[in-house]
Amino acid sequence: MKLPSHLVACLGTSVSVWLLVAATLQPVSSPRPVPALPKAALPCLVIQEIETDAPQSYAMWIAEANKVIKDKFGLDNYRHVFVGESAGPDTGVVFAVTRADSFATLTGNEMKFAKEAALVEARLNMRDIRKLGENVSYRAVRFDGAHPDAAVSNTKAVLSDEAAYLKELDGLRGLFDAHDLKDVKINCYRVAAGRSNFTHLVSLNCPSRERRAAMMDAISTEPWAIEWVANAAKFRTVVSNGTYREITPPQALVR
Repeated sequence: MKLPSHLVACLGTSVSVWLLVAATLQPVSSPRPVPALPKAALPCLVIQEIETDAPQSYAMWIAEANKVIKDKFGLDNYRHVFVGESAGPDTGVVFAVTRADSFATLTGNEMKFAKEAALVEARLNMRDIRKLGENVSYRAVRFDGAHPDAAVSNTKAVLSDEAAYLKELDGLRGLFDAHDLKDVKINCYRVAAGRSNFTHLVSLNCPSRERRAAMMDAISTEPWAIEWVANAAKFRTVVSNGTYREITPPQALVR
């Protein structure tokens, strides 16, 4: 079976583990639901860097793949595409992101995908039109959740005391709640495989770029936030940070 070119790129990630994000289109007017995870689950996240000259087209291809995965396996919005905004060397870089309740679930899904003819053919054809970059796997150690069409602020850091830092994040949660930032979700992931110079990814997940901007203004100017940053600094060394946003079209827009 020969697939149309827009579906050929649906497997922009490798079959071993398709990603997860960490974000270049305006958010769509009607938000789509984020797949629910068990309440007790601290999910796994896989982030695959994708080298492509057409981020928006790539995102549409991933949406096409998501439609196949939904139709065949019942998994909603399985993959997400993010692009770096103000992100240093990651600016303009595309990332494919996958989240699940465990690495076993991710692996099991990929094994099922490997037997689906449409996805297999797409993956084989994708070798000629995309290049994979770095791939990092994470396990959440704190997870408030994720917004659809999210705008995020990510920090890669080396933590000297994970437990102490997580307590600091609990404190930040209380501060956000008290200062009109309840919609900012605070997530922290420990690197499980693939890291080079950091141990954790801290992701502040916001429902829009406007809300992310409000959060960033508070973090950089408000006395309560500046004090929190100073207190938390003794438990972490920042390696890099940046802003990203999701550009995956909702399945409702897929032909």
